[in-house]
Amino acid sequence: MATKGLVPAKKDPECVKVVVRCRPMSRKEVEDARERIVEMNDKTGEITVRNPEADAREAPKPFTFDQVYDWNSQQAYLFETTAQPIVDSVLTGYNGTVFAYGQTGTGKTHTMEG
Repeated sequence: MATKGLVPAKKDPECVKVVVRCRPMSRKEVEDARERIVEMNDKTGEITVRNPEADAREAPKPFTFDQVYDWNSQQAYLFETTAQPIVDSVLTGYNGTVFAYGQTGTGKTHTMEG
């Protein structure tokens, strides 16, 4: 199941890839009227982070990754494009790791379990 606009991660089995998924806002964040300060460009793999306390003239900070998935990404698509090639390689005898890293509450469990 492909999500419109997302490009699958590159298929080079020999390199480390850094993939970022931004989780949806939690019910509590929505109830507290929190604002999203992250913008994601899934075509270029770029994430921009805006400082909500900064002067309006301060430009957002850009970060580029091998692949990015936004809060609307579907679990099955993320697995098919990112983890499935690693799982397939492991099943044919190669080493592989899928590692979820991040601050508490940032979506690691959401990404690994759906």
